[in-house]
Amino acid sequence: MHKDWAAILGRVLSGESAFKSLYDYHPDLIIVLDRLGNYVDSNRALGPGALCDPVQIQTGGEPQQTPGEVHFAAALEGLTASFELTEEENGNTFSRATVTYAPVKAAEGVAGVFAIIHQDVNTLLPAALKEWLSRLAAAGTPGEPAEQDQELPALIREMAEDKRLSLILNSVSAGIFGLDTEGRTIFINREGADMLGYHPSELAGVPLMDTIHHAHNSGTSHSPLECPIRHTLEDRITRSKSDEIFWRKDGTSFFVSYRIAPLLDKGVICGVVVSFTDITNEREILRAKESAEQAAQAKSDFLAMMSHEIRTPMNGMIGMADLLLDTELEEEQRSYAEILRSSSYSLLRILNDILDFSKMEAGKMQLQSETVDLREMIESVIDLFTPKAEERQLALRWWADTSVPEAVTTDPSRLRQIIVNLVGNALKFTEQGSVTLSVKNIPLPGSQEYLLEFSVRDTGVGIADSKLNLLFQSFSQLHPFINRKYGGTGLGLAICKQLVELMGGTIFVESEEGRGSIFRFMLPFVKQAAEA
Repeated sequence: MHKDWAAILGRVLSGESAFKSLYDYHPDLIIVLDRLGNYVDSNRALGPGALCDPVQIQTGGEPQQTPGEVHFAAALEGLTASFELTEEENGNTFSRATVTYAPVKAAEGVAGVFAIIHQDVNTLLPAALKEWLSRLAAAGTPGEPAEQDQELPALIREMAEDKRLSLILNSVSAGIFGLDTEGRTIFINREGADMLGYHPSELAGVPLMDTIHHAHNSGTSHSPLECPIRHTLEDRITRSKSDEIFWRKDGTSFFVSYRIAPLLDKGVICGVVVSFTDITNEREILRAKESAEQAAQAKSDFLAMMSHEIRTPMNGMIGMADLLLDTELEEEQRSYAEILRSSSYSLLRILNDILDFSKMEAGKMQLQSETVDLREMIESVIDLFTPKAEERQLALRWWADTSVPEAVTTDPSRLRQIIVNLVGNALKFTEQGSVTLSVKNIPLPGSQEYLLEFSVRDTGVGIADSKLNLLFQSFSQLHPFINRKYGGTGLGLAICKQLVELMGGTIFVESEEGRGSIFRFMLPFVKQAAEA
């Protein structure tokens, strides 16, 4: 009895079943062929056609017997068979697509064949497949010659464009995937699949966000109402999320930042596109930076607090030493009291340096502005160090250009501190010769400002070229033997540099080992009304 295979095949295809849903939404192109190879249907708009010869699909070259013929025949016998389409490039053979022939089974037997075409997402359509699909879409009704379209059919053009898009998506460093309105994966690029630990084919048609975004970092599950994908599908608003968690195939998680955009087709939403990046390393760097800043702040606060707490009793010791020296003392007792007062002042200077340094590191150093007689300030500094210079038989001199103004507006205590540190440093490391402090005026034409260059020249030990880069660094001591003799924290030049820069100037040094050094710093000043 002759069976009406066409009717049977139509009944199978029109049935409401899970198979029908899989057929409609399968990411690969599925073409339904009858037992003779006639086009019957496809899960994409391919257009009506007639007799075509699927067994003419070739795998490259001029085959003596095409694998397609054998596999199509096997499908008619009820077997599923696959083969690869290949192409030659530069003498090498590459797999471009896989064709699977699967039987369409009914109660009466095999009613037709599914031709499932899976193309490699990283490559273009093979010429053989283009040719076959072109003939399939352009074929006329049975018995009529097929019209040869001068252009590729719309489906082929669309697939080729999609393929170029895939090449672009696979070249970017961010993960990108598309979901339909039910949240199922339409596509995912290579980078995204790699970050998630999947092969792209494993995620086809999978509810992706349920798979990779199912729980918070704490382990608590996401509520469906929290899903930003669902919200974008409802209101078509682009959303961005940062500091979220995605889960890999192996169960591990990583921090991501992602963006969700609606996918519209002629004004109708048909899904969303999500781009995401792994920000785990960025979070670790940020966390390390915050930890370092907190540690630095804690150190500065500690130094400031300790300096303040120690300085209070130290002032009491100095006061008592001064009172003790005002009394009748024997020569030996007076010597002890002088040592006590001198040591107390030395310790107080160290505490002041630490306090100043911690204030500047914490950004809490505030400058005061007042008008001061510059020459009088310099002379007071020289008077301060004159006894020490005479004791060591050093010549201590100073001079200022006649063009240097008498009065300047600045923070006098901080300017004095810089000069005292530099002059004291020069005397410390000079065994013989002289220390000279000088001031020059550097006018700035056409400006209401001018520069004053302060120089401290000594004939001391000098600094080796290899150690110049250590100057102005915190706790840096270039002459350990001399430092052990005279003491010091190694903060003096670091404080000078920070103060000069805080006042808008710059500081630098010229030195030669064994022949002395010249420390220069320049500060800007605003012309007084009389000068202007």
